[in-house]
Amino acid sequence: MGTFFTTNRVYVTALSCLIFCFLCIYAELYPLLLLPVGLFAIWSTIIQPKYTLYFLAFATPLSVHLIDERYSTVNLSLPTEPLIILIFIGVLLKFLTSKRLNLKDLKVVLSILLLADFGWLVVTAINSTMPLISAKYVLMKSWYLVVFYFLLSRYFQRYDIIKRFLWFFIASVCILVIYTLWQHSQEGFGRAAAYTAMRPFLPDHGMYAACISFVIPVLFVFAIHGKHLSYSPLVRVISWCLFFFLIVAVALSFTRASWVSIVVSLVLYVFLLLKVRFHHVMLLGCVLIGFLFSNLDDIETNLSRNKKESDDNIENHLQSVGNVTSDPSNLERINRWSCAVRMFEEKPIMGWGPGTYTFQYGQFQLPHQMTIISTNAGKLGGIHSEYLRPLAESGLIGAFLFLLVVLSVTYLGFKHQQVLVGIPKVLSLAAFLGLVTYFTHALLNNYSEFDKIAVPLYSFMAIITAIEINYRNVEEDQQE
Repeated sequence: MGTFFTTNRVYVTALSCLIFCFLCIYAELYPLLLLPVGLFAIWSTIIQPKYTLYFLAFATPLSVHLIDERYSTVNLSLPTEPLIILIFIGVLLKFLTSKRLNLKDLKVVLSILLLADFGWLVVTAINSTMPLISAKYVLMKSWYLVVFYFLLSRYFQRYDIIKRFLWFFIASVCILVIYTLWQHSQEGFGRAAAYTAMRPFLPDHGMYAACISFVIPVLFVFAIHGKHLSYSPLVRVISWCLFFFLIVAVALSFTRASWVSIVVSLVLYVFLLLKVRFHHVMLLGCVLIGFLFSNLDDIETNLSRNKKESDDNIENHLQSVGNVTSDPSNLERINRWSCAVRMFEEKPIMGWGPGTYTFQYGQFQLPHQMTIISTNAGKLGGIHSEYLRPLAESGLIGAFLFLLVVLSVTYLGFKHQQVLVGIPKVLSLAAFLGLVTYFTHALLNNYSEFDKIAVPLYSFMAIITAIEINYRNVEEDQQE
């Protein structure tokens, strides 16, 4: 009887919505057609937030910004951000009214570091040179952190939810790529057209390639290790096909940072196969950094001989990465990085405030470092480095905390490949290698304030955290 009434309620609701839509069309009140969609979104978010999160995974790569990213620090993406804000408010209300709080995720160092990083962001926002800009930036970062890290780390303790979430995101990325390649083909796949072919879904080729790069290692892992996830041979073949398809898409994006990031991700995969330990990788990293600094003069001399500039030829375009004498893109990055260092030197402890770099760096430009891309106002574009951004905006402590977050993710990624088996090991590997692509890309670009990157960035970290929580729960059970 209960099922009968429930089924009837569904039919009555659907019929009512249909009649309402017909009446709106008849009366030519077209904006009211969004009302049933909005009510359904609210109902789904409250009753079944899991499905809303699936929808967000699918909708994020295909969302559209109302404001161009070049002119605003905070943008509203439709249809994703209104739903994210709605879930964020719901989580906060539940947190404030809950009598018992489950804080298992705070046992993971990564969670503590992310909270510390956010806490310092709040402190520096209070002391910001542009309080309103910083307040907006902190609020935006808070809903990504709460929804896609802390909330998803609870849901992701079920591995089937992780797999579904990843496939929704992959499917959407593939649709985005098909659209972009079609647009690109109309201009003969030239380099100039590659920079705008993904609009209106993304503003430029850098963010587009970074978004794709998140899922390329995931598909690679699914293709090779899919058997451990109980994937059929057909699914593994599809994973291989999508992997090569997206590799071609990144190549045609003419984004050098993403090309390098994928190579780094695959190199780390080889390290993990060879069972190289985390401290060995850190030692190798320190040796490489020491070598670079000790041979800085020779490296600068060799780089000055590189005259290859950005080109339609992919080989020449890749070689232009090292051109720091005539390539405008590389020279402008050096200009922006130099401005960030000067900003840090002036405010080394608290920085200039979260989100303020774009509005403040212009006054720190030196005439001899400015390029044809530079503007005197200094209000076009960002810092082009996720690592230098906190240094300029949140001071030395902010930069140190961000670096600790990256190291914590790397530590957990290596740890899981040594102590886990089966499904959690494979899912952790997929998420970790996806994060490696962005942590590498972040040396040359910064996109983490945009939903296209923030959603996979925090959700992939949530995957690693959820797997770590499950691992610790198993260990605790065995000890008891």
